[in-house]
Amino acid sequence: MIKIYIAGKISKDSVFGTHDWRDNFCSVLENLSRLKIKNLDPTKTGADQGDSMLIFGADSYLISISDVLVVYLSDDISIGGSQEILIAKYFKIPVIGLAKHGGKFNGADKEYFGKTVKNYKDPFVFTTCDIVCETIEEVADALRNLQTIEPKTLDIIAKSVEYYLANKKV
Repeated sequence: MIKIYIAGKISKDSVFGTHDWRDNFCSVLENLSRLKIKNLDPTKTGADQGDSMLIFGADSYLISISDVLVVYLSDDISIGGSQEILIAKYFKIPVIGLAKHGGKFNGADKEYFGKTVKNYKDPFVFTTCDIVCETIEEVADALRNLQTIEPKTLDIIAKSVEYYLANKKV
């Protein structure tokens, strides 16, 4: 059995239309990957929604005991997903991003300072995720090969600063 923490939008007003979308998402992943999945669902911890530290602690705990974090990078994802990626880096948990091609994180054209970047890849997604997939089928393949993923750690932050200093043009 593989324990998965699914990061992504919680609101029922998201593209999923329900709070419980993770159950269906994991069922589809089970069918595609032929793996038994335990859904470590952050919406089912019973944490008091008025207690920010309790919610953060519950989510951090679930990430710490997961085998992998899958982040569904829908175009309407909130700030929590990015934080959950870094929490996984802290615990050395592999991160698989699901960012559809043509969405705001992967492959769309994006304008910066009057210039268009073709096939844009969001730097915060592609630098911190260990794998970025475009489809749920690709996520299932990554799960079947989870043992081959070498998780990035928080060291990615210092490495990116060093890279910047060595390669900056200003």
